[in-house]
Amino acid sequence: MAASGISFRVAQAVGVGGALWLSGNIAALSLISIPALVRSQTEDSVPTSILSRQWKYTFEAGKSQNPPIAVATATSFCYLAWSVRAGTQLGRLVPRNSIALYCIAAILTIGIVPFTIIAMTPTNSRLIAIAEQKRDAGGSVKPNDEPVEVLMKKWMFLNGIRSFLPLLAGATALVAVLG
Repeated sequence: MAASGISFRVAQAVGVGGALWLSGNIAALSLISIPALVRSQTEDSVPTSILSRQWKYTFEAGKSQNPPIAVATATSFCYLAWSVRAGTQLGRLVPRNSIALYCIAAILTIGIVPFTIIAMTPTNSRLIAIAEQKRDAGGSVKPNDEPVEVLMKKWMFLNGIRSFLPLLAGATALVAVLG
């Protein structure tokens, strides 16, 4: 029991901590990074070609950082749900709804993937296309249908919504932990 109790507590810490960290990491892009990029265009006249590439670099960093954290966090929640299933020692010690709460937390955490694919891919694709356009000799990019600033603000809004999924996951798991 002692070993399983320790691994259970570690999984709780990894799950809740990972979900809350992931939420903050995603939210920071919408609250700090992207507004700073948009501001650089409006206040410092940063060309669209540079602004779109800066967004792309930020996007790529988030794309490489966040999925592994989401997987580790969701895996921790799945382990916790499995640990408190009916018939286990831990299952007798925790509130009955703990398994459901940990399952919901896992689904919310991994929910950033379908949200990104369904809600954000069109905006991501347009911004990536702009970032990858050929530049003329002066470094300018031919005008696009939609201004980069508008696309970045849309991305910022959608990404802000996405940040709530792991936040809700962490809060849900915390209810199970404190339950």
